Amino acid sequence: MDMDKIKQWIEMTQQYQNGRFWEMVFEDNPPGDAPDDQPVRQRKAKEKPGTYPKTDIFLTDRDVILLLEIPGALREDIALSVSGTRLTIKGILQAPMINGVTVQTERKYGEFQRNIDLPEPAESKDIHARFENGLLIMTYPRRYTREETIMIR
Repeated sequence: MDMDKIKQWIEMTQQYQNGRFWEMVFEDNPPGDAPDDQPVRQRKAKEKPGTYPKTDIFLTDRDVILLLEIPGALREDIALSVSGTRLTIKGILQAPMINGVTVQTERKYGEFQRNIDLPEPAESKDIHARFENGLLIMTYPRRYTREETIMIR
């Protein structure tokens, strides 16, 4: 075990001994995470599972529009599927090949998958998707049904 790892373990165990163990477990910056004023330590982006890519959904009179942010992705590395009101997006983000010491990593790399609940059902043949400048833009027509009276017996 190298000296840096031993120092990290010592720091972590000292922080657990202050009686705030459970508070620190549920904090946004648990022990071992570097605060923003310490740029030398490597920091990793924290993201809740199933929240990537960030998505906006809009309804117009005619269409449902989805905007999904996937910066750095290639179109061929993204797969979409739909079943009723559930859209699934899967993909992979390739890490840049940079030789050097990582000081900070906030961007997402690797595989991702997200299930998105759509406001209205969709069929794959009706969805139009295009990918430009890191933004996946999807549209599909809204399905209007006429309101009908139901007789109660």
